[in-house]
Amino acid sequence: MNIQDLSTQTAAGAHQTSASSQELSRLAISFNNLVGKFKV
Repeated sequence: MNIQDLSTQTAAGAHQTSASSQELSRLAISFNNLVGKFKV
């Protein structure tokens, strides 16, 4: 394993983290919209 391999793995991990964060944000918005439909 060399620095280039580590750099590539770090970039891939950062991309996956970004994609996961975007998906989590989308789910949170959907959840918020669903919860907003409930009236007490």
